[in-house]
Amino acid sequence: MRFRAFLSYSHADAAWARWLLRRLETYRVPSRLVGAHAGNGTIDRRLGTFFRDREELPTAGDLGSTIREALADSATLIVICSPAAAQSRWVNAEVQAFQDSGRGDRVLCFVVDGEPGSADPARQCFPPALLQPAPDGNTREPLAADARREGDGRERAFLKLVAGLLGVGYDALAQREAQRRQRKWAVVTAASIAGMAIAMALAVTAWVARNDAQRRQAQAEDILGFMLGDLRKKLDTVGRLDLMRSVDDKATAYFATLDPRDLTDRALEEQARSLTGIGQVRLNEGKHDPAMAAFREAHARSTTLHQRAPDNGQRLFDLAQAEYWIGFVALEQGRYDESGVWFRKYRDSGIRLAAMDRANFDWQREVAYGHQTLAVLDERRGRYPEAERAVREELALYQVWTAQRPHDNALRFEATNVLSWLGTLSARQGKLADAEAFFSEQLAGMQRNVAAEPANAKWQDLRVNALYLLVEAQAQRGRRSEALTNILAATTSADTLARQDPANNLWQTPPAICRWWQAQLIAPSDSAAAVQIADEAAAILTRARAAEPENERVLRWLVMARNLQAQLALSTGDSRASRTHAAEALALLEPAWKKSPNEVLRLVLANNRIVAGEGAQAAGDVAAARADWRQAEQLLTADARDALPFERLDPLVRTLLLLDRATEAQPHQQRLTAAGYVPLRPFPAAGRIAAQ
Repeated sequence: MRFRAFLSYSHADAAWARWLLRRLETYRVPSRLVGAHAGNGTIDRRLGTFFRDREELPTAGDLGSTIREALADSATLIVICSPAAAQSRWVNAEVQAFQDSGRGDRVLCFVVDGEPGSADPARQCFPPALLQPAPDGNTREPLAADARREGDGRERAFLKLVAGLLGVGYDALAQREAQRRQRKWAVVTAASIAGMAIAMALAVTAWVARNDAQRRQAQAEDILGFMLGDLRKKLDTVGRLDLMRSVDDKATAYFATLDPRDLTDRALEEQARSLTGIGQVRLNEGKHDPAMAAFREAHARSTTLHQRAPDNGQRLFDLAQAEYWIGFVALEQGRYDESGVWFRKYRDSGIRLAAMDRANFDWQREVAYGHQTLAVLDERRGRYPEAERAVREELALYQVWTAQRPHDNALRFEATNVLSWLGTLSARQGKLADAEAFFSEQLAGMQRNVAAEPANAKWQDLRVNALYLLVEAQAQRGRRSEALTNILAATTSADTLARQDPANNLWQTPPAICRWWQAQLIAPSDSAAAVQIADEAAAILTRARAAEPENERVLRWLVMARNLQAQLALSTGDSRASRTHAAEALALLEPAWKKSPNEVLRLVLANNRIVAGEGAQAAGDVAAARADWRQAEQLLTADARDALPFERLDPLVRTLLLLDRATEAQPHQQRLTAAGYVPLRPFPAAGRIAAQ
């Protein structure tokens, strides 16, 4: 046959497939076995040619016929077994097709992960076709070479696989291998003693040096793959940005040592993925410009690779990731038009990627991610109905996927994130009961993830986020007691995470948000404690902004903290402190508002003008108070299309009542009441200025 063996594997095990293929193609059969007759025929010096489908299929015109022809033309089927392979319809179909040809006894298994025979579907490593009953009705677990550390180990498993390909016993092959090594060293020793000629010595030296260089390069690539893959995932789980930064620095240093002749496609792929990881670490540290530079470098390399092989799905996937991250940084910096350009590119790449392989679940999810990013952009721009329609379509996909994969924690998180967005969009539109229901469902999902993986800091962080989103929904419905209980629980977890990794700026903001809500909720009953807690929130956010000056979210919460300080100062009768805090907030906010006005900043600025006016009124400056409130009114009534957004109603009612225009405030107040809305602090009584 044309091929010695057909390698079948999941794309998740591509690194193992590349390693195994390289070893098989370069393996030399011990000379004493060459020419011998074994169970699979006469033994040649080389194992022969192997077919690795992911490597050769992109150039084929007919995907189905290529696979069938390769299977028919392969003497043996090698299945790289893992949980990913067991769940891959592609791998199972290849095994089934090979068995249907009547060669079920020529299937060799190479276990790299999972647990053979496990009752847990998530740990089973054999595809279902390998576990089908035999003609006698009994189900037999296939024999396999176990490359896991707790099994045979990689080298012993490889020799077992070779023994199966040759049709010889493992012990005989292992013995021949040992004898070959002994003879090799004997020849080298004899040659050294005899004093080999200079020309021969130079030739041998060059040969050894070449093999050593290839071996070292292979080792370096394997180590680099581990650093950028498994190690990064583990460090991300515990939130160790400092160690992740060290990993990235090591990878960057290695790339710098490469000669331009060494920049193979694989080297470029590793560079692109490394640069994407570097950008993510820099982004988590609050360094937007270095993050953007890394993402753009990754995009340049991914573009080059994609142009070389446009039918290679993995390269299109890497290109899409770079497009997403560039758009995300632009979003965080408030450059919405630029963000929209990159998010649309990302969505379109995801659609093309999903069409390339309908059986690849990871690629199908890219379509959902693409719609989500554009929904986020719509939400930032105040286009809530448009955003909600997109997110509901996304939720329908996740409801199907999570039912199919009930134990996939990462997938459950993504589904809860969709619920979170629906909760936010419902709140923005005044559907407060729906918002609380969505946030409660989101929290339940994250609680399940925390229970399943209590050591995973990422789930702890996302649980905190889910808690204070639920707190906001409960507070808006007047459920202060439940909201206070939840925010205290969130504060404990947020503080623990912040202490765990002070360099992770993403973990420094949640403790401040939790304190902001604490101060709001206890202010009516304990204003002194509320002032102290609000001061703590402002101090935390000031440090976070110093570390990440271009992050709009951090800026927004810092301004909100200053506004709260101004509001609480009024409750204690300190109008001077109130006006100072309001002025500090305005100084922070005005540059961002002028640079990139949006709905979120509009609300923060309007609330600032309201509290500034209240401070001026308390100080006896009625003219300044009216000017501030009129500015708030202009902000809240501008750019409204058919009806005012629900989230503008509370500050607008407050403003109109302060301006003694209760009649105009009444319809807006009725909308709030109909939605079940309860203000965090009571609306002012009308006629206050007139009375003065």
